[in-house]
Amino acid sequence: MKKRRQETLLQVEFICPGCGRHLAWALPGAVLKCPGCGKWVSNANRKQEYSVYLPSDSEQTVLFNEEE
Repeated sequence: MKKRRQETLLQVEFICPGCGRHLAWALPGAVLKCPGCGKWVSNANRKQEYSVYLPSDSEQTVLFNEEE
């Protein structure tokens, strides 16, 4: 049971299937709108270049870069 819970907390990279834009790392249940072409992207229709998963609390996930 613990293994299944851990899998649900892994983030995947959302890439727009329409224009190929890299959108964000998010949980598989997320739905994102591409700012480039306006297409809604879910786990079912996201473009997958490779299979990489990150834990939701990973320090490798950076939302904003504060460097100037």
